[in-house]
Amino acid sequence: MTKHIMVGYATWSGTTHEVATAIGKQLESHGYEIDVIDLKQKLSSKGKEYDAYIIGTSIHASKPTGAFLRFVRNNHEILSSKPTAFFVVCANMYEDTPENRSETSDWLNDALKDIPTIPLLDTGLFGGAVITTGDDFEKLNFLVKFIIRSMQKSIREKMDREDFRDWEKIRSWADEIALKIK
Repeated sequence: MTKHIMVGYATWSGTTHEVATAIGKQLESHGYEIDVIDLKQKLSSKGKEYDAYIIGTSIHASKPTGAFLRFVRNNHEILSSKPTAFFVVCANMYEDTPENRSETSDWLNDALKDIPTIPLLDTGLFGGAVITTGDDFEKLNFLVKFIIRSMQKSIREKMDREDFRDWEKIRSWADEIALKIK
């Protein structure tokens, strides 16, 4: 019987959505049935229908999204009883160093401190991007779009690029999760 996995994400402008989609495609290559779900749209899942959960959030200004935190809090019992992994997409991971991993992990753990611990298969930490295209970006209000465009320009000027996602690392992490779920 094929396992049914939820890959849930909470994104700001679409970067985490794109990472969730890539994770979902990689898990499908292992024979799993995948639903990629925006946690903002669906804060309570069809819980008992999924065999595992891969839940991701962006982190901005050291804070995970509210939709991610609400989903984890509201579905704690289900997440604790099924194989679960978290992933984070964050500009702080522009370089995968022990210091950046530690700081990013601390931000996630601090945000989750009031929620009982969920036994996790793993937590993936991935570099982010500042993107200004796509459906997620277009749904934002004018002011937020302006801020994101300004951020993108500033990051591009300082670092010569605005996308720090390592797609091979993301696919490799999904492969590891696929093996842990089996």
